[in-house]
Amino acid sequence: MKRMDAWLMIALISCLATMAALSPVAHAQGSAAKPSGAAKPTGKKINPLEVKRLDARLDEVRDSFLRDTSNLILSYENLGQYERAKTLLESLQKLDPRNEPIKAKLSELNVKIIESNEFEVELATDESWQPIGAVTKDRLLRIRVTGDFNLTVSLTSLGPDGLPTANPAEDLVANVPLGAVMGVITPVGSAGGTQNDKPPRPFAVGASFDKPADRDGILHLKVNVPPGARCTGSLKVKVSGPDRPGS
Repeated sequence: MKRMDAWLMIALISCLATMAALSPVAHAQGSAAKPSGAAKPTGKKINPLEVKRLDARLDEVRDSFLRDTSNLILSYENLGQYERAKTLLESLQKLDPRNEPIKAKLSELNVKIIESNEFEVELATDESWQPIGAVTKDRLLRIRVTGDFNLTVSLTSLGPDGLPTANPAEDLVANVPLGAVMGVITPVGSAGGTQNDKPPRPFAVGASFDKPADRDGILHLKVNVPPGARCTGSLKVKVSGPDRPGS
């Protein structure tokens, strides 16, 4: 049988110790807090051999739990099923929220999850919002953008009202630097960056972005340029977090 990782041994032993501590505490509390009208003891004698047998059985159950759980987590991880391994670890974490080895391993699994589904796309700088992939709320998005492009802006027809700001799918977004890559997460089935009368707010991506998705939906990317701008060239985008297109 494959040797258990040290971190997992420590984490599970800590969880089991926490679980085991609950039983004697509850028993002690129950014995100390007898109601005034409680029935008289029945006089049943405690059988030390039976208690010893049950304690031995408890040790067997703990050992089995430790062995089976650790093997299951490691097997999932070895198969690249990081989400399943993470789900099992999160269940253990609920038993012992302060367990530092489990926290560290969950962080490691999050990195593996991100790296395992990385893919690359080409972002056309002369196009509007381009769909990248489906995202899940609270799952980390990692975006890396490289390359450069040329931007030409003509303001010869600019009026006293300045640049239009009515359509976030086409207009210059005020909270994102000019020419920067930006993103937006739209509901599945909606186009561009709009959703009825209240479109989702675009966010700056730039060269690097690492944040959890704030909603379920489709990630779109584009460069932040005003209407009528001419862009030439494309950017390389490495994305982790969204489901791959067509998957």
